[in-house]
Amino acid sequence: MNLQALFDGLLAVTAFYVAKQTAPTGVALRLSACLLGVAATLGALRFSGLLPLPQLHQFFSMLGAGVGLPLLAISMTQSTSAVATQRRFAWIFLVIAAVFCTLVVIVAQLKIWTSICAIIAALAILIRGTLHKQWLTAVTGLLLLSTLAAFAAKLQLNALQPGDLLHIGLTLTLILASLKITLPQEQ
Repeated sequence: MNLQALFDGLLAVTAFYVAKQTAPTGVALRLSACLLGVAATLGALRFSGLLPLPQLHQFFSMLGAGVGLPLLAISMTQSTSAVATQRRFAWIFLVIAAVFCTLVVIVAQLKIWTSICAIIAALAILIRGTLHKQWLTAVTGLLLLSTLAAFAAKLQLNALQPGDLLHIGLTLTLILASLKITLPQEQ
């Protein structure tokens, strides 16, 4: 098994674990983790050679960045909002954002949209955490922003490719986000 498949698999396991653990309270985080988990599962299958479906992996990766990360930001910055806590509103947000993201990225060919969504999500988490002195939230935002910057810069560390660093960073981001939901002082 290569490192790409390994880190995608680790992200998938973490994402689905976070989704399961945050089920009763963190609806937006749960949906975000599920989207990232599906993309990571498809990536693990693709890079392991077991079931290479590159277009499906790319589609769900697009949704992870353009819909999943904004849902993550909502769950961390507006933790008591209807989208963050109520299934109905979280699903409405997910469907509308997914359709819009698909239209913008696939139909209009504005591939930068997902990067914009991801960066705004990371900045929102970082700024909210910093302004409200919620240090776990701020560190989560900083980690996500650093991860996205390293991926955009195509940073490599020894055998780790940019995608590997992205998956490691997203895994750690999800872990910190789930801690934020479970720790009362960060609410």
